[in-house]
Amino acid sequence: MAAMRAEMAELESDRQAPTLFNPWLVRQNVIGLGWPEPSGRPASQTERFVAHEELDSAGLPTYGLEQAEAVGWMLATFGPQDLAAEHLPRILDASWSYAGGYSEPEAGSDMLALRTKAFRTPAGDFVVDGQKMWTSGAHLADWIFTLVRTDPDSTRHRGLSLLMIDAHAPGVTIQPVRVMGGWRVNACFFDTVSVPARNLIGDEGKAWTMMSQALDMERSMSFGGREARLLLARYLDRVGAQGADLDEADYRQIGEFLVDLQAERLLGQQVVALGDRGEAASGEASMSKLHGPAVAQRVAQWLVDALGPNAYTRDSGDPLAEDAEQFLRASTVLSIIGGTSEIQRNIIAQRWLGLPRG
Repeated sequence: MAAMRAEMAELESDRQAPTLFNPWLVRQNVIGLGWPEPSGRPASQTERFVAHEELDSAGLPTYGLEQAEAVGWMLATFGPQDLAAEHLPRILDASWSYAGGYSEPEAGSDMLALRTKAFRTPAGDFVVDGQKMWTSGAHLADWIFTLVRTDPDSTRHRGLSLLMIDAHAPGVTIQPVRVMGGWRVNACFFDTVSVPARNLIGDEGKAWTMMSQALDMERSMSFGGREARLLLARYLDRVGAQGADLDEADYRQIGEFLVDLQAERLLGQQVVALGDRGEAASGEASMSKLHGPAVAQRVAQWLVDALGPNAYTRDSGDPLAEDAEQFLRASTVLSIIGGTSEIQRNIIAQRWLGLPRG
C-alpha cells in the first residue's frame, strides 16, 4: 500500500496507481464484472458492487478501474463491435487507461449544457472542437471518451454523441488543474481534432441513453462513505488499543455516524438491486449520491477535530491523522463531482417524487 501511495503522489492521481494496482486487478480477474457476455466476466450488479466495496474498504485506488469499466460496459452493451473488439481486451489486461470527458468550464455540473461540438467531414469522420474541465486522470489516459454535440440544432439531451478520442492525437492539449483534495484534474482542449468515424460509441445522437444508465451505475458507488467507514474504524481501533475513554457525546456521535453510513451503503445496494431486476433507479441513484458526500463531510470534520493538531498538517508523522486531513480536503468536492447535490435534489423531485419542473 505504501508503494501505491508513493506512485499516486508522484503521478498526482486521484485513486490511481497504474503500474502497481492495475496489474494486480488483472491477476485477480475482477475487471469487467457484469459486462454483457462474452465480453466480460459473469456477475450481477450486486456482485460488482460488493467487489468494489471490498476494494474501496481496503483503501485501494479504484478510480481508474471505475473509469475503464464504465467505457467497457458501454462498448460491450452498445458497440460498435469492431471498436469493442479493439478496446475490451486492452481494458481487461489493463494495458490502456481511460478518462471521461464530460464536464465543461461554462456548464459546471450541468452536463447537458455542453458546448463541445463535432461535425462530419466529407469522408464521414469527425472533427472535434471544444474544452472539457475537471477531467480526472486525463494526463495518465490513452483515451478520453468524450461527450460532444453532433447535431448543432439540438438542445439538452438530444443530438449528443460519445466519441473515443486518442489522448495523444494532434490538437489535444491537456493542462493540469490542482484541486483542494491534493490531486490533479485537467483541462482538456480539442482544437480541430480528427476522430475516425469508427470511434463513435453507440449510435450518433443517442449518447444520452448510454450516459443516463452509466451515471446511475456511477451514483450507486460510494462517494466517500467507504472511506469514511475505514477511517472511523481505524480511529475506533486506536481508541480501543489506547484504552481511551470517550465521553457520552462522542459515543452518541459515533453511533449516529454508523447509522448514517449504513444507510449510505444500503442506498447503493438498493440501486444495484433495482438494476439487477431491470428496473429504473435514477431517483434512488441520486439519493445515494446526495447522502454519501454529506455523511463523509461530517465524519471527516469530526475525525479531524477528534484527532487534534496532528490532523491539520500533511506531515505530522501520524498516518491516521494525515489521512483524516487529506480526506477532509477531498470530501469537499464529493458533493460536486458526479453531479452536484442541487442536481441530485432536482432528479429526486422529478423522477422519484413525481413533482413538476420548477
